[in-house]
Amino acid sequence: MTNAFPPNQQFRLAARPLGLPRNEDWQFHEEAVPEAVDGGIVVKVLYLSLDPAMRGWMNEGKSYIRPVAIGEVMRAGGLGVVVASR
Repeated sequence: MTNAFPPNQQFRLAARPLGLPRNEDWQFHEEAVPEAVDGGIVVKVLYLSLDPAMRGWMNEGKSYIRPVAIGEVMRAGGLGVVVASR
C-alpha cells in the first residue's frame, strides 16, 4: 500500500572517517515511508541535532554507546511529530 508521505531521506555511514568526515564517508538513500503497523506510529522529523559526540560514534571500539555500523543510518537526537498511528 502506498502513502502520501514524502520519501524517508537517510545518510548512512559508508566508511569510518580518518580525521574529519568527508563526503566519501557517507551514502545518501531515499526509501518509502512504511505504513504504521498495529500499535505503531509514523513520525515526521522536524529537527535533528548535530553534536560533537556523533564523531565518536563513527569510530569502532568500546564506548558508552555502540558505534554506528557501516551501512547504518547515522543516529541523532531530534524532535518530531506523529503523523500516523494505528
